[in-house]
Amino acid sequence: MNSTATIFARLATVSASLATYNGAPAIFSERAPDDFLDTPPTKPFLIIAVPTRDEPMETFTEIGRLILQDVRGYQRDTGSGAALDTVMRAVRDLFHNRPGELTVTGGKCDVARVNGPMQSPTSDEAFIGRRVTIRLDLVQT
Repeated sequence: MNSTATIFARLATVSASLATYNGAPAIFSERAPDDFLDTPPTKPFLIIAVPTRDEPMETFTEIGRLILQDVRGYQRDTGSGAALDTVMRAVRDLFHNRPGELTVTGGKCDVARVNGPMQSPTSDEAFIGRRVTIRLDLVQT
């Protein structure tokens, strides 16, 4: 049960609103490649962070995981974060209270909740950031 793969598969629906990298939507795991950031994109891009919480949720009959994982969105600071806010609200809506719509290899999702979007600090003043935190309760099938 790979939560990052589950999140990545679901984010494909917002790809039209994202920058591209090597002909694919700009959705990255952990960090964006340096060559992508050399010329700041004009559209937002997403980073799926590693889980901040990954705990067993086992019962006598089920094996499961409680996972908290951020999806962070960034865009070049042009004075308006409207495009980024729109993308991040769409990301929230893809997951919040939609566990049955998620594809989980080797399992299923019982609970999907989202906090955010909220500000995500950046180390580069050329970018602004937002993040959502996704809670997934995954059960092995």
